[in-house]
Amino acid sequence: MAATLVVVRHGDAEGNRDHRFLGHRDVPLTDSGRHQAKAIADRLADQDITRVVSSDLTRCVETVMPLAERLDLDVVTDGRLREINNGEWTGLLPEEIARKWPSLWGDYVRGSDVLRPSGERWSDVAHRVVEAVNGMLAGESTVVIGTHSGPTLTLALWAAGIDSTGNIFRSRLGGLHNASITVIGPGPRLVSFNDVGHLGELPDQRLPFSPVALEGPSA
Repeated sequence: MAATLVVVRHGDAEGNRDHRFLGHRDVPLTDSGRHQAKAIADRLADQDITRVVSSDLTRCVETVMPLAERLDLDVVTDGRLREINNGEWTGLLPEEIARKWPSLWGDYVRGSDVLRPSGERWSDVAHRVVEAVNGMLAGESTVVIGTHSGPTLTLALWAAGIDSTGNIFRSRLGGLHNASITVIGPGPRLVSFNDVGHLGELPDQRLPFSPVALEGPSA
């Protein structure tokens, strides 16, 4: 038996519905997000899960905690599973970023892997996230990983063998719903992506570009 990674994107968190660039900002789940966390626990509780690992940010820990409690497992946190460090973009709306950094935002929207001011690139996220999960795949168990949209998409692209050298949200896979489940098997290989069968009502899934239109000299 080889390892299976069940990658869970956190539930709806404060700022998600406004499409703010949260990154490393530590915010809790909303009431809706907590209901989504319970739905994840209901969906996964009968699987032979041996470990629950999470980003150390509150919204991810709160998402996997109901499942961990149901299985009588501890939640082990790993900072390498954090969302991208948005630097000076942290907490801002897309239109605010577009106004203050029009050229950089234009590159981002067109698909470049831009360096956030005082933050990270997607390539930085890929390095730390893949490093974090490689050891898990070497085992013989089912591991639940609570993380964010960017790291989940990064892992899915990696497992599917899809090039992710640019802005990952312009990749062939697109975005993810809150509280979605993505499964990665040995190889690695992408088994399933953005599974939301356990959710009754789907949240807004706009990509982190809307509702901004390109303006200025970079348009």
